Amino acid sequence: MVASNALSRFRNYWFTPVNNSPLVVFRILFGAIMFMEFGGSLTNGWVTQVYVKAPFRFTFIGFEFLNNMQGDTMYVYFLVAAIFSILVSIGLFYRPSMIIVALMWSAVYFSQKAHYNNHYYLMVLLCWLMVLMPANRRASMDVRLGLVKPANTCYRWQIQIFIAQIAIVYTYASIAKMYGDWLKGVPVRIWFSRRTGTPLVGPLFGKESFIYFIAYTGIIFDMLVVPALLWKKTRNLAVAAMLMFHFFNGTVFGIGVFPFLAMSLNVFFYPGTTFDNVLGKALNPYDYKAASLSKQKFVMFVMCTFLIWQALTPLRHHFYKGDVTWTEEGHRMSWRMMLRTKSGHALFKIRDKSTDSVWYNQPLDTLLRYQAGDLGNKPDFIWQYAQILKKKYAEQGIDVAVYSNCRSGLNGRKRQYIVDPDVDLAAEEWKPFSHHDWIIIDYK
Repeated sequence: MVASNALSRFRNYWFTPVNNSPLVVFRILFGAIMFMEFGGSLTNGWVTQVYVKAPFRFTFIGFEFLNNMQGDTMYVYFLVAAIFSILVSIGLFYRPSMIIVALMWSAVYFSQKAHYNNHYYLMVLLCWLMVLMPANRRASMDVRLGLVKPANTCYRWQIQIFIAQIAIVYTYASIAKMYGDWLKGVPVRIWFSRRTGTPLVGPLFGKESFIYFIAYTGIIFDMLVVPALLWKKTRNLAVAAMLMFHFFNGTVFGIGVFPFLAMSLNVFFYPGTTFDNVLGKALNPYDYKAASLSKQKFVMFVMCTFLIWQALTPLRHHFYKGDVTWTEEGHRMSWRMMLRTKSGHALFKIRDKSTDSVWYNQPLDTLLRYQAGDLGNKPDFIWQYAQILKKKYAEQGIDVAVYSNCRSGLNGRKRQYIVDPDVDLAAEEWKPFSHHDWIIIDYK
């Protein structure tokens, strides 16, 4: 009985109607950010480089069919996605528009991983969360056209789930930095050494005190920013700190739309009344239909499953052998943001199994330079390229074994083998949930 009452109170808390203005403001901002991402990819040459010039892409394993996203039609693809992002922002045909944006961005994300960024993954999650949200009930064209019933409220969980997601991102980003090289300032020192000629701030980048300041400030900021945002007395200070932090990172490292995305998410930490004067009142304020018990239970199950998945996924690298910063196993989707630097070189030995004749493949002869660079550093890229070579020669009637001669250097160390050069990678199967023994786990 006690447990049942506690669960009932817990459920009632999350389904209490609250002011929906943070959700509505975020819809406007998020649509604009997605427009910036899709539109910017067109204007800055990213689409040309990734989808037109590249002979193929390293997709997420299992999504190889997305290599069909290729050629000049991708200009139209990104233009269409940008248009639907505008519709999301203004709240016109919001639900179908948001679904289309979510699908199109998810396809972009899974179709290429050479340009992997943590905020690309965050944008996938936010897209699908926004699909579920009644973010068009206010200050939208859907309301103006009478397509949806206006309301000033949403359920509490529809605000709190964003706060939980933000907390997961920043907390794991802080924890990931607590490893030896970062605590010694090694990656920061390498990055700054390339920027000592930057006007005004360049001399700072050569100072050891500034290197350690940035390294440890990163840990502290990521760990404390969400608690500071949750507390009213420190909220505005936290926003100011975020503004400086992301401005610095955006200026020095060029991290795309992430600073705008991070700042826009701050709206969920403010009371809804903060934005009422901007959005105006809905026609029937605080009129939101109570959810049935069965719907509440279903939503609670889905929400808890999602949050548990988000909380556990960044921990999966502990179940693999070796250091994740070297092996890459469990690196993606884990909020391991800007933690290390790698330099690599890739070469492949190919042996005809029937004749024992041997020849070599130099990826730089066929791939773009950034693709070849990633190929020398990331074991999953190496395995995928071996499969591509195997398929290529199989189409010519030649059964081959493919061996990797790929060397990588982590955080300025001397390059060494990252994959066992004596293993025929063409004969190896990909195991998504276990360690691959052909990845060399020891590095000096």
